[in-house]
Amino acid sequence: MGRLQRLRKLRGPKSRIERFLTWKKGPISTECLAYFLIVVLVYVNLQMILAIYAEKNFINEEESNFHIKLEENPIAEDEARARQGLPPKSQEDVDVALSKNMERKTGISGDPIIETLCPTEVRCPSDHVHIYAESGPRKTKICLNGKEAMPAWKTGRGINIVVINPKRGTAGSSYNYDTYKNPGTDMVDIINEMNDGRLVVMTVQDEASAKLGAEAKLAIERLGSTLIHTISWRSTWVFIGQVGITTVSQYEAIQRPVDDSTWPDPTAISQCVPYELDDRTILSEYHTEFCERYDNYGSFCKSSWTKPKPALPLPQHLITTANTFPIAIISGNRGNYLRQVIASLLAAPGVDPNLIIVFQDGYGEETFEVVRQFGVRLVRFPKTDSNVHDADTFNQADHIASNYKRSLDTVWDMYWDKDYVYVVEDDLLISPDFFSYYQQLLPVLMNDQTIFTASCWNDNGYRHSSSDPNLIYRSEFFPGLGWILSRKHWVKLLKPAWPKCCNGYSWDLYLRDVLKQQGYDCLYPDLSRTFHIGKSGANVFNEFYNGYFREKVYTKEPYYELANLDKLTYESYNALLRDLVAHATPVDHTMNPCDQHFIQPGTKTLVLYYFQRKPTESRQAMAIAGCLRIWNVDKVRGMFSNVLRTSYRGNHLLVVGSLTPLAKEYMGSEIVPFKIAPYKDEIKEKES
Repeated sequence: MGRLQRLRKLRGPKSRIERFLTWKKGPISTECLAYFLIVVLVYVNLQMILAIYAEKNFINEEESNFHIKLEENPIAEDEARARQGLPPKSQEDVDVALSKNMERKTGISGDPIIETLCPTEVRCPSDHVHIYAESGPRKTKICLNGKEAMPAWKTGRGINIVVINPKRGTAGSSYNYDTYKNPGTDMVDIINEMNDGRLVVMTVQDEASAKLGAEAKLAIERLGSTLIHTISWRSTWVFIGQVGITTVSQYEAIQRPVDDSTWPDPTAISQCVPYELDDRTILSEYHTEFCERYDNYGSFCKSSWTKPKPALPLPQHLITTANTFPIAIISGNRGNYLRQVIASLLAAPGVDPNLIIVFQDGYGEETFEVVRQFGVRLVRFPKTDSNVHDADTFNQADHIASNYKRSLDTVWDMYWDKDYVYVVEDDLLISPDFFSYYQQLLPVLMNDQTIFTASCWNDNGYRHSSSDPNLIYRSEFFPGLGWILSRKHWVKLLKPAWPKCCNGYSWDLYLRDVLKQQGYDCLYPDLSRTFHIGKSGANVFNEFYNGYFREKVYTKEPYYELANLDKLTYESYNALLRDLVAHATPVDHTMNPCDQHFIQPGTKTLVLYYFQRKPTESRQAMAIAGCLRIWNVDKVRGMFSNVLRTSYRGNHLLVVGSLTPLAKEYMGSEIVPFKIAPYKDEIKEKES
């Protein structure tokens, strides 16, 4: 065994150096060593070259970032180009650069964003300025008199604002608030500090609704917005308002995406805007145009018409919290009815016009113009779509139910410090004693947890069956048509189970079912505090109106003292009914109740008994209601434990079921309860 093999056996396999130095079983040659040194030098030089390249690339990247910042700030870039003796870039070059930078940063590819150039050919009257405002998913633009009012580098996601001094025709401060991430409280502070008369232009870029708070929405609404409370995910929205405006602005537009994964088309406004949006001369011009376009507005379209002034305040001894609650008017597009409703509200002593809000289903111009002339608040929702096609009535029921839901949801956001809201519709005139009526009933509502609401409406309140303005009834039936709703009942009782669109289900039928299941009662007056003027609507047509609404009556004085308020709790009211029936005079049960002389005019307390097969049945009561010419369409309305109270030709009449505890105790054996409507089995037996 040779010496090398013995060493390998003792020391193990050769190392790489040994193998290199023992080339061809002999010592390394000078030529080989030279090659080795050359390889080492090449390797070192390559490392140095790579290091130099990396450093140069880093410098280029820093320079690129610097130029990107310059491109995002056109003013700074122009200054940099001026120092180099170069002319400033054109607006189009800047816009293309911004588009490329956005693509570099976000990875969003596509056509470059070419910003719309400010309109320069528009000529406006001397007391107007031209404003162009555009909102889109990737850009926003605000121009004043053909010049950019907010540079592109200053705009951003959320709400972009430019404040304009209209008389000078100059753009002042501009702001961007990312309400996708923040509620906009800083924006509220800025709006509250703006000078009166300043025009305020707002646009949305990308998304602005996610964190936009209720306080910010209210601040924008005070500038004249009617759509800010309905702004939704990724909506494009533009708005021109004014600090100190006393009406609503017509310069507003919005578009909503089809679904949450898309953006809508850009929205833009290009208008000559007057220095004062609520200038009476300008409003008068709009009013004249309105009256030329629409018919049947009577006194509203007379040349002498002026915006009505709010009524006098309530007398000092009547002032309570009752006239500090918002009044929600649920409206469609029936401007002629609505203008009468608003006028009646403004005439009610104690009213605060700032608490009147019209919630409009859709964007009808007729309703918008009516509201603008009166100067009350307006919130406009997109028109509800319904997939119910069985009948037009069901379709309209969906629209109304949806508008009620959105309106009642929104009003609590607008008035987060209020516990109650009045709910009326756009075809209900309001009595002068509206607030004094609720001022007296409010303690009853607060103290009795079994009462859901106090309504202004008596379904049986006709000229011959309603006469006492001081009298209040308790009922298991919800009348609606002017009522008060507590925040607690909305949040816990109604909102969670509100019928979802679209099943063609009327909101009031749903509410009555809920109240019946939960065991709530309602209060309502003998003499109504509202009057229904709607001869056309979802559930009303002319013949029906003439038969069931035309002869209704309501109060006309500003104050009535309500009686027996301490008798409206459940136990007290049952005791009151017992006492009334016990001392009442029975009507002549041998007469036909449909005879016109059945009950003579008088001032007596009378009792009438009707036949029942079972304690919860009221078929005969329906028939008697028809004879008495009170409400008898779907059921007897106003019942409490199968007892109906009503005025009738000056008398106080109680209609009592034969199987009620009161009848068992007080109906004499000589009395035969009225049975004038045959039952279905009796009809079949007679036919057979």
